[in-house]
Amino acid sequence: MSIGSQLGGGWELLVDSVKVLFEKPVFLVPIFFSWILVSAIILYVRYYPPQIMILYQVFGFIFLMTLIICLANIVMLEFMEQIESGQEISFSKALKEAFILDFYKVIPIALVWALIWFIIWIIRVINSKKKTSRPEPSMKDAAMTLGGDKPFSWLGLGLDLLEKLIRMFVFLSLPAIAWEKKGSFAAFKKGFQIIRKHPLQFLSTYTLTGIVAFLMAIPLVIIFSLSHGGVTFPPIFWTIVIIYISIIWTLGIYLEQMSVGLLYLWHLKWVKNGSKGDLSSIEKPGLLDDIHELKV
Repeated sequence: MSIGSQLGGGWELLVDSVKVLFEKPVFLVPIFFSWILVSAIILYVRYYPPQIMILYQVFGFIFLMTLIICLANIVMLEFMEQIESGQEISFSKALKEAFILDFYKVIPIALVWALIWFIIWIIRVINSKKKTSRPEPSMKDAAMTLGGDKPFSWLGLGLDLLEKLIRMFVFLSLPAIAWEKKGSFAAFKKGFQIIRKHPLQFLSTYTLTGIVAFLMAIPLVIIFSLSHGGVTFPPIFWTIVIIYISIIWTLGIYLEQMSVGLLYLWHLKWVKNGSKGDLSSIEKPGLLDDIHELKV
């Protein structure tokens, strides 16, 4: 198979992710609730931090956020397993699987992710030239905080790309827990294995989801730039901006998890067919077809 067909695999996974979203928007529900919790943590730390913010407290908040996101994605992956097992989507069953059977396996995954995120945060703080006092709560400040408003720098861009790479690797590891009942470190190993076997498909998925995220963020860049330039917007406008941020954050996490989840499913089908040739030589599985790849 040509390199073009391998890179095209990422495009196909992205397109399928969008198709699933229109057919089954229930996939967004756990991710949206995770955004509510994560944004609440971010704003709480910004407006009501402890008198002295100790590093282990920062790490604790970051770990809480990674755990919330991982669990939300596990619920979403349970939805995928139910579909590919020929079952109806059951929210209660997915929650039971995520919070009872998979919870303890997700903790080490979230810890490793939080540790890397924490190190990146330290690098950002060390290289930050912005010194500010504790901000007053406002819709404008909340929108800019949740929207990730910060001065552009090449270091910052590099750290953003690294954060996305780590996040997508974590998301690629989660199906091993949700679908194959593997342990935490076996899940990490499986994620590395899939990237090593299908690097171009993973790379194209990483790149395309990044492009989509960039396009969705363009309105925020324009709004934040106008605000910094002296343009004043009413509080209701910033409320709408926060709603928009919740939408693009939810869609961004969904596309990343669904794309690598479908890549994982594709890999499982490739293994069942003898692990021969390139991944593109095997017909790509889909959630909207009548073939149940995970049915026992």
